[in-house]
Amino acid sequence: MKLIIRLIIIGALTYLLSPISGWWICMVIAFVVCYISQSSGLNAFVAGFLGVGLVWMGHAWKLDVKNESSFSSVIADIMQLSDPIFLIFATGLIGGLAGGFASLSGTTFRQLFIKQKKRSLYS
Repeated sequence: MKLIIRLIIIGALTYLLSPISGWWICMVIAFVVCYISQSSGLNAFVAGFLGVGLVWMGHAWKLDVKNESSFSSVIADIMQLSDPIFLIFATGLIGGLAGGFASLSGTTFRQLFIKQKKRSLYS
């Protein structure tokens, strides 16, 4: 449940704050959200990857529809891609990796300040 809540917070804040600031704000958002909330590394990476990746893919798709795929067709021809839709998926993948690694960094940074519990010999 925390994964879904974290994903929604990262996605909503990325969607709202990206037009105001630069593209890098999604990384700051993912870092801060995963620093504040306690999670495991894989859980944080998935939340950041999906939260930022889906927003970036949706925004790329929206821009592609708005200009009737004219720009993405030219770029796909230059990059020798068969279909311009691959550019939209590549945009989502790049955004997802940026968000995922920022979330993982936030979780790891939080773990620096938490004392590790000593494990009992019998637990």
